[in-house]
Amino acid sequence: MLHIHEKHPGCGHQALWIDLCEPGPDELARAAQLAGVDARLIEHALDQHECPRIEVDDEATLLILRAPFIETRGGPDREDHDQASPRHSTMPVGVVLSRRALVTIRCRHDAPLADILERIRAKDAAVRPEQLICALIKGAAMLFMLYLKDISARIQEVEQDLARSRSNDDLMVLLSLQKSVTYFHSALKTNDFIIDRLERKGLAVGAAGRLAFTEDEADVLDDALTDIRQGIYMCKIFNEVLGSISGVYSSIISNSVNHIMKVLTSITVVLMIPTLITSMYGMNVDLPLQGHESAFAFVAGGTAAVTTAIVLLLKRSRLL
Repeated sequence: MLHIHEKHPGCGHQALWIDLCEPGPDELARAAQLAGVDARLIEHALDQHECPRIEVDDEATLLILRAPFIETRGGPDREDHDQASPRHSTMPVGVVLSRRALVTIRCRHDAPLADILERIRAKDAAVRPEQLICALIKGAAMLFMLYLKDISARIQEVEQDLARSRSNDDLMVLLSLQKSVTYFHSALKTNDFIIDRLERKGLAVGAAGRLAFTEDEADVLDDALTDIRQGIYMCKIFNEVLGSISGVYSSIISNSVNHIMKVLTSITVVLMIPTLITSMYGMNVDLPLQGHESAFAFVAGGTAAVTTAIVLLLKRSRLL
């Protein structure tokens, strides 16, 4: 998808704002032509695994950040859309600055991120590059904090579920949360480096110009940096909590298996006693009471008494 927003004449900045979202080859080529840049520069921001960075050449400057989004797993043929289906992840968001145009690039559509860009456009169609970059960084930081709060609530739900019962669904949710926190931590760390660099050194536009952030815009960057670093701290805590939950879960499963094996072994010992006694009386050898008319009653009673004694002994020893 390609959207072109023309700025009013005499605004003193790039004449076009080109917004690319999941562009096709034709849209990519057109955007590159309008911006006067190499299409490969735009393609970098369309790589799902692209790391945040700043790339400056003679024609333009590429700024890549990572923003959070909610990835929905499963399709219409999935019977149960359980709580483990949505998963938080991150994606690259690129900004290309050239003499002709300002290009924003997203490799996939995400409603919250699209709303951020739409609010920027609605507020001022002739938005300065500095304003857009600051608003985009601040919006991404706020989304990170919002989704981290969601993850915190999900962790508490998992703890409560594990306290009540243990199932494979709980394990899958736990794995999904660990992956989400890992993705967020990695993205926040690299975003922190980029924002800190913008604050200290600014941003060159090609080989001829440089962006000038106002005092208010610098404050926005500083607020975003504070949120980013708070998010990094939260990710570290969540990783430790999830690691502890995984360890406790493993210990609980191990103890449950040990208890089951102990009970099964004790039951085997108890059942072995009557089997042993009755087997002896089935042999062709002289045995006590074999000629007595109440031999069966004596043998059955003795077997029951011995079995009962062994059961009581095992219970006293907490083996049954």
